[in-house]
Amino acid sequence: MNLQGSSILGRKQVDLLKKTRLNFLWFPKRFERLYRERYCNEAAYEFRYRGFIILILYLYLSLGIYEVLPDSQVMAWALLYGWVGIIIFIAWISSFIKKLNSWFDYYASIGSTLSVTISFILVNGLQQVQNTVLFHTAMMYAVIIIYAFVGLRFYTALLAGWLGGLLGLIISNHMNAMIDWTLLNRTYTFSSFLGMSLAYFIDRQHRENFLKNCIIEHNHLELVQQAQQLSKLSQIDSLTGLANRRYLDEILEKEWQRAIHCSMPLTIMMIDIDYFKLYNDSLGHIQGDECLKRIAFMLSCAKAKHSDAVIARYGGEEFLLLFPQTDEKEAQARAEELMKKVHQLALPHPSSSISSYVTLSMGVATTIPLYGETVSELVGMADHALYLAKHRGRDQYQIATSHRPPLAIAE
Repeated sequence: MNLQGSSILGRKQVDLLKKTRLNFLWFPKRFERLYRERYCNEAAYEFRYRGFIILILYLYLSLGIYEVLPDSQVMAWALLYGWVGIIIFIAWISSFIKKLNSWFDYYASIGSTLSVTISFILVNGLQQVQNTVLFHTAMMYAVIIIYAFVGLRFYTALLAGWLGGLLGLIISNHMNAMIDWTLLNRTYTFSSFLGMSLAYFIDRQHRENFLKNCIIEHNHLELVQQAQQLSKLSQIDSLTGLANRRYLDEILEKEWQRAIHCSMPLTIMMIDIDYFKLYNDSLGHIQGDECLKRIAFMLSCAKAKHSDAVIARYGGEEFLLLFPQTDEKEAQARAEELMKKVHQLALPHPSSSISSYVTLSMGVATTIPLYGETVSELVGMADHALYLAKHRGRDQYQIATSHRPPLAIAE
């Protein structure tokens, strides 16, 4: 029986259960409930073919018993022992109903108890028959099958096996049947202890396999989490924590295709820190990295108002902002908001010729894309608008008006 593991317990907890609870065939309450649920589902599934085999054994034994019974007792025996077949058949059919899987312990144990009870009564009630070997064999088969073949857990099988015998004893005494204790000890008692041993080791093996599968499931979850973490790291710029160029290219293409399909506007903003090379030369690269982090954080805070926006470090001191479903009027308002926020940030820039603080130049391009156009054209528009912002004095934004190739400009 292959039981699906669970990741709710870590490796150390599973190892502790192996050492402290496995021999007792009982887990902590919450974990035992989970084990029982998965065990019942699997046991009910396996009983679909086990039940059929049990029915064949039952019919074979019934045929053997029928051949040794006197005609005067066939009807009484058939009426009573026929219920065993009915019980097996009902349990077998129930195993095909998925909604009853969680009830497997109940209907299988009740059916097993009644089967042992009936077999016990027949053994003691038909002592006047000369050959009773098949009756005792039937009872031994019933006991062994309950413990080792039905699929009950150890304690459930234990209860069903001994409770069935106890009920059979009570009813036999009530019927004033002659009980051969010596023969019962050699058959029912012996088969019960044999069945208990088998049930114990089977249940223990199932629990051990379950714990192994829990470790496998836990390792699988760790691998998935690590893969997700690596995937996330491959999408993030290590310095600023923003999206990197690789991830940006994927998002740009995805949003571009969606905008084409839905005929929605798409806005791109290209941002450059003014005179950043001079900033690095005067304050050092450590301060330059800190400046990039501060600007990135400011852009991320501005993004909080626009959850659908994407912010990426485009390269060096350049950033690219993508705003889906944003027309030119909204884009202008957002550009002004960003310019205002960088002024409020007031990062000192001793080498700037236009301000004593760090400033930004920004190019903004908006379009409703059409089939045949590419997202690189929109990026080119924003890049050219950025060039214009720099050429016209920096510390400002420019709205792109045409598809023109970007021009180079010295830092």
